[in-house]
Amino acid sequence: MATSWGERAEPVFRAWGRFIVAHPRTVLLASLACALLAIAGVARLRVDVTFESFLEDDDPVLLTYERFADTFGRDERIVVSAEPGSALGPDGVFERRFLEKLRALHEALEARVPHLEEITSLVNARDIRAEGDTLLVEEFLDPWPGDDAAIARLRARAFDNPLFQGSLISRHGEATAITLELQLYSTAGAGQRAEDELAGFDDESDGEPRATKPAPVLLSGEETAEAVAAIDVILAEFASPEFVLHSAGMPLILQVLAEVMARDMPRFLGLALVSIGVLLLFMFRRVVAALAPLAVVGLTVGATFGLMGWSGTPIQIPTQILPSLLLAACVGDSIHVLAIFYQRRYAGDGEADALVHALGHSGFPVVLTSLTTAVGLSSFMTSDLAPVSAIGVFAPIGVLIALFLTLTLLPAIIVLVPMGEAKSRDAAGQETGSDRVLATLGRFALSRPLPIVLFAGALAAVALVGALRLRLSHDPMTWFPDGTPIKEGTRHIDAVLGGSVSFEVQLERSDEGSARDPEALQRLAALGHDLETTRRDGYRAGQTVSLADLVKEIHRALHEDRDEAYVVPDDPDAVAQEMLLFESAGSDDLEDVVDGDARTLRMSVRMPWRDSVHYRVFFDLAERDSLAALAGLGETTVTGVYAVLVRSIAAVVSSVASSYLYSFGGIGLMMILLLGSVRWGLLAMIPNVFPILLTLGVMGYAGLPLDSFTLMIGAIALGICDDDTIHAWHHIRTLHRQGIPLDTAVAETLATTGRAALFTSILLAAGFIGFTLSSMGNLVNFGLLTTFTIGTALVSEIFLGPALLSIAEKVGALRDRRAGAGESSEPARR
Repeated sequence: MATSWGERAEPVFRAWGRFIVAHPRTVLLASLACALLAIAGVARLRVDVTFESFLEDDDPVLLTYERFADTFGRDERIVVSAEPGSALGPDGVFERRFLEKLRALHEALEARVPHLEEITSLVNARDIRAEGDTLLVEEFLDPWPGDDAAIARLRARAFDNPLFQGSLISRHGEATAITLELQLYSTAGAGQRAEDELAGFDDESDGEPRATKPAPVLLSGEETAEAVAAIDVILAEFASPEFVLHSAGMPLILQVLAEVMARDMPRFLGLALVSIGVLLLFMFRRVVAALAPLAVVGLTVGATFGLMGWSGTPIQIPTQILPSLLLAACVGDSIHVLAIFYQRRYAGDGEADALVHALGHSGFPVVLTSLTTAVGLSSFMTSDLAPVSAIGVFAPIGVLIALFLTLTLLPAIIVLVPMGEAKSRDAAGQETGSDRVLATLGRFALSRPLPIVLFAGALAAVALVGALRLRLSHDPMTWFPDGTPIKEGTRHIDAVLGGSVSFEVQLERSDEGSARDPEALQRLAALGHDLETTRRDGYRAGQTVSLADLVKEIHRALHEDRDEAYVVPDDPDAVAQEMLLFESAGSDDLEDVVDGDARTLRMSVRMPWRDSVHYRVFFDLAERDSLAALAGLGETTVTGVYAVLVRSIAAVVSSVASSYLYSFGGIGLMMILLLGSVRWGLLAMIPNVFPILLTLGVMGYAGLPLDSFTLMIGAIALGICDDDTIHAWHHIRTLHRQGIPLDTAVAETLATTGRAALFTSILLAAGFIGFTLSSMGNLVNFGLLTTFTIGTALVSEIFLGPALLSIAEKVGALRDRRAGAGESSEPARR
């Protein structure tokens, strides 16, 4: 019979073990040097929780948004709603004491919030009126109303302004809004950049001045956090029963996510380390045997994040699972090496001989399991979601780093550090009750294969029905528990002010000044009215604002505020003249809706927050109708941060299919190659796929969504749970090739590698169960579901795997085709 790969590899790993025994310090220092060099990159790590970061840098959707932002700045705003309490009068937001509080809050925010680009409220809202032929553009509450009559006039004027209603004030006047826009670019180093620009003109080496303008740096996460923190402090100072405040907006959501991630990641990592350490101590009964694997996985996590820092890859919302994933996935290799080491010590071998035997016995399976785990996790590289793709790059790298350290650092520690004498009570060195139970369960599965397979098939069918009920979700708001201020604030502002987020319709024209064309403005106004009044897939816009609205406001002011004058004039000269009057009045509001060359128009469309999946059809229809409404005028695009968030759901859909197919195909091929048989390889995949189907079924019946976290469960489970399959089936396959009866091979395997599989499953569960302590519901679901998948994978390995082998043997599917006439598989069927 031909020599297997494992038989060929064993002498190589034994020789490596002897080299480590002879040169332990050299191996230890070399492996530590490599790990520490990678870990040094941790200093370069940065955190990016923006929703734009969910897409790759070259994604067309993201590139379109970046072009928009370069022209008009940030489109995400912070919205604060202010409402009078019951102690104030019936005039709502136009009660004098309320207006005084509103002015004080406005001034405090304007003075104390860093990196603030613009603030708008009733205090400084644009108020356009005319005195004769003179157009006046003033702040709404300037001059301050001196008596109740003046306040009444302001109230009437506010409700008469279409741009105020549903935006600055609620429809019935019970709430008013303050909107804050942060700067697009960072102010850090602005002075130095200015000096660099001026210095560029002094460099005249060829007689011509050459200016090199430094590239602007976007507002950093730290600067955004400073602004959000200042806003929170100020709102807390002003909030009272008579002055009720709520806040919402993308920057606030992102900051809350960043704070939760910063709080949860150390908690997950610490709990996983403690849990795994305690379990290792219980298994090996020695502190050094518990600390050595933790050193391997600790250095692995540090080196992996260090490589992320060196490569400029940020920590993002989904990548926060990476430490616990690596801890759980990589500790198994160390366990298998140490388990065989202590078994040989218990059998009487010295430490050197036991180590050489452990590496010879486990080295090849450890390499195989690491490769299949890396293949399974690398399936995420095909994802169009940037953070998921990053997991597909760095999780496999971490697995391979752990493999390297398991075969270098761990054996060197075993040689250099006293590992203790083997004792009869060692869980790793003698047959235990769990070994006997596992062997008995294996024999039970072999004796009743058909009922077990039929029962598993029925479960799979039921699970498939549940899986078909799965719904996609991409709604960070649902990640927060009820009662979270940002969640409650968003809901409230959506209800009373029509929306807390927006998307943008941008029209780019070819000729300078062509944005003033009456036809373009009239068609833009008609599109805005259509978006506000026509439901698309059940949704409609809260409000739209564009240059057309500004021109209509100017035109009406110049025509005695008559309602019928609230239109865009047909005469191009009239439009140009009215816009010139507006600019002459000293307002800079034009730059919010049209670029400096009057080529590009912008329409902001305010919407309530919803699950991005629910908005997919709406956005498709809105884009279709926008293109149709503005056809022939120029290039029309739908963009904005919220549009980026909604569009990324399409990437989620493709990620699910591509990641799972790649993972199944890659690991299936590895199984076939490693077991040396297509039949054995395909059979080995069934106990690994079955738990994933059960988990998807549970999710469907429980109504749990498939989001950017839970979509990873299947590929993660397949990538890390197949380790036990490889160890077990490789051992069964080897014994079967030697002519040992299948029931004996299964019982012997479960009595040896089964124990390691049991402990590995417990360790994996310990690594993921910590996610249930998160304050974010999606992480709680991720922890529970992954733990459930790991548990069902162990049960499947014990029952379904042997049952499938038994049926396959009975129908002759396990017969080795390479066996000669004198080496038939008959002994294996006795």
